[in-house]
Amino acid sequence: MISIEPADIKEIVEFALDREIGAFSMSADLYDDYDLDSLGSVALVVEVEKRYDLRIPDERMPDVRTGELLKTEIERLLAERASGEARQ
Repeated sequence: MISIEPADIKEIVEFALDREIGAFSMSADLYDDYDLDSLGSVALVVEVEKRYDLRIPDERMPDVRTGELLKTEIERLLAERASGEARQ
């Protein structure tokens, strides 16, 4: 299984924001604390989907407001995929 590190999440968020973040907190609200907007949110989803070759359901994204929640969602989707591949 792929290990998702806070540095990976920071890199994805910086890509979505199109700027570097000095101190990054996994518990910070991406929208309120880092000013992620709707365009940045789309960039974040695209980057995650490209990087990990998965699809984040649209209905899940409103709940993904922190780096920790993003990490958890990516790991959940990767585990689901691995489970499905193991059954084949």
